[in-house]
Amino acid sequence: MPFFVQDSLAVDLSSKKKTFENDDTPWEITADSLSYNDKEGTYHAQNNVVIKKAGQALYTQSAVFDTKTGIATASGGLRIETDGDIITGKGGTFNLNTQTGEIIDGSLFMKENHYYLSGSQMQKTGENTYVIHDCTITTCDGDNPDWTITGSEVRVTIEGYGTVKNSAFRIRDLPIIYIPYMIFPAKTKRQSGLLPPKLGYSTLNGAEVQVPFYWAISDQTDATFYQRYMSKRGYMQGMEFRYIESKNSKGILEFDILSDKESRKNMSDDDALDISPYARTNQTRYWLRGRADQDLPLGVVARLDGDFVSDQDYLREFEEKLYGFDMRSNLQEESKRPVQEKRSPTRRSALRLSRDGESYTLQGIASYFQQVENSETKDLMEQPIGGLNFDLLQEQLLGWPVFFNLETDYDRIWSDKANKGHGITLSPQLNFPFWLGPYVEFEPSFRYTYNAQWVDDNQGNKSHRYQTLYEANTRLSTNVEKFFDTSWGNATKLRHKISPSLYYTYQGYDNDDKEAPWFSPIEQDDNGTPWFLTFNQDEENQNRNRVTFSLENFLDARMEDKKGNVTYNQWAIFRLNQGYDIRETTKDGENRPLTPLTAELIVTPFPTLDLRGSTGWNHYESTFTQTTLSGEFTVNRYGGRRDHYEINYQHYKYEEEDQTNINFQTHINLVYGFSVGGSLQRDLEVEKNISSSGWLGYRGQCWDVKLGAGKESGDTTFIVAFRLVGLGSAGSW
Repeated sequence: MPFFVQDSLAVDLSSKKKTFENDDTPWEITADSLSYNDKEGTYHAQNNVVIKKAGQALYTQSAVFDTKTGIATASGGLRIETDGDIITGKGGTFNLNTQTGEIIDGSLFMKENHYYLSGSQMQKTGENTYVIHDCTITTCDGDNPDWTITGSEVRVTIEGYGTVKNSAFRIRDLPIIYIPYMIFPAKTKRQSGLLPPKLGYSTLNGAEVQVPFYWAISDQTDATFYQRYMSKRGYMQGMEFRYIESKNSKGILEFDILSDKESRKNMSDDDALDISPYARTNQTRYWLRGRADQDLPLGVVARLDGDFVSDQDYLREFEEKLYGFDMRSNLQEESKRPVQEKRSPTRRSALRLSRDGESYTLQGIASYFQQVENSETKDLMEQPIGGLNFDLLQEQLLGWPVFFNLETDYDRIWSDKANKGHGITLSPQLNFPFWLGPYVEFEPSFRYTYNAQWVDDNQGNKSHRYQTLYEANTRLSTNVEKFFDTSWGNATKLRHKISPSLYYTYQGYDNDDKEAPWFSPIEQDDNGTPWFLTFNQDEENQNRNRVTFSLENFLDARMEDKKGNVTYNQWAIFRLNQGYDIRETTKDGENRPLTPLTAELIVTPFPTLDLRGSTGWNHYESTFTQTTLSGEFTVNRYGGRRDHYEINYQHYKYEEEDQTNINFQTHINLVYGFSVGGSLQRDLEVEKNISSSGWLGYRGQCWDVKLGAGKESGDTTFIVAFRLVGLGSAGSW
């Protein structure tokens, strides 16, 4: 409808033209001075002219609008706004029906990916397409941008691509490189195209360059192809394929292959031996890995893990080594399942199918362990090629205070030259929880486990072996808690809860005293973590008669924000465990009934802080059997940036040998857009760095750069990664 704003006149153009390109919404024109020529069917507008329709508006000082053709001619400067995109110029002619037109000395700002395009002549050839002559492209703000791409002609399609003829990349006004023809993304969504290269140098691989190409296959799939050339090793081709069907159905597959110039490992080179002490003679080198999760019909869920490598040195030579420069997806973070460390002597591939019911779980799994370090004995490795697991979840029996659960396993083991066969495990359990008064909970339980194996040694000898476990447990526990008022931050109340518990465990074993080739998960430690016993262990060392005292502390906080919203956070957990063996336990003639004292601490008072530690103390040797400490701390900075600090310390004692190492990573934002970071892995026992790296970065408004150096296994690496905002990036930023 017509409307008036102060002294300006607004006219509804629908009275003269009802339809504009399948859109019945009328154009409206307002101006300080507005007249209509009925014979020509034109509006003449002067001063503060606005022609608009939902989501689109043209601002100018002088305009003539032809209602018959839908053509508007503007002069005295103009500005067009369309859903955040802005076009400016000295003047121009537009067909408002077909969304086409021409602008003199125009510029285009694309809001979603922050592009600025300007030229002597700009033609809008369609609703989302432009042709610009004598064009300049940049994502930098200001009249003197840090970088530009110039060209004789640019064609742009919003949600598509832009092409540039006779292009030149310039830093300020200085031309750096000439490209006859180039393509750049003009999409707000994923788009195919070349990503910026990564340049580097290492003493092991020489000078290298990697140029990734990204392919947006469909809305659910995409892929990245990595072309990597190393002067000392040759041309490596890589591929990363990703798909997502739904929230729970997605996967990643990665593959790299290289025909190595160095076909045989130099066993007299100390740096090569530092990578691994094993020989290598293969020239074709590759690594295939992936993760996939898939929901199947009938409630079945599939989990696929793939990991197969050509030789033991591959990961240590070619994997990304500099913290902060990774280009590939993190399989462990994506799948929430661990990936074996690159120095692991084996690589594991597995397929798991599972179905969860209301009262049961059913799983089938097939796995293969690739023996990497000593391939000559791979035929002797026993492979768990198939297995089934069926568990009945804990349920109450007939309304009585009795709960029953059952665990069953079947495993098929295969080897070309060593032992093969199959085994079965049955483990029913009964629990009887009840309260001794209002404050004390008492829960006895009984478990019986039967494990049998049928073995063929591949030499015509077959045998049957079994082992049984009788286990009785009792738990006596209570809770004590107290509340405290506080005004620390958003916390209004704190709750300290103490849960002391006393456990008694009796375990008795029975077996046929025959040697068995495989391990069976027939026992658990006090924390519920499985450990493994062989059939031929001495029965004296298998039976257990133990009392364990556990003390748990919990600190919880009630949080309330300024709007009155209430949340609850667990700030800290502290656990202590001490066991006492009633049966006499001796070592070197000395009675040692006390188990190591274990302690665990978890502190998470804020979303940005996570501290964890655990340790075990041997009373008789006055030493720590193991100690782990980890901390992650994040500091939120301006512009959505964050500082990140992470440290991990591990100490384990095996027999008479200690293993101690420390890992550290950091990313710190400095002033004026500068940032630094690095990582360190150090073996404290031999006082030697396993790996170390550091980098310096600068982030401007429209470009970033990182310079990094690192050293690992005798290989020193240097990397440069450069990003133009809006044109993609190389590396992890």
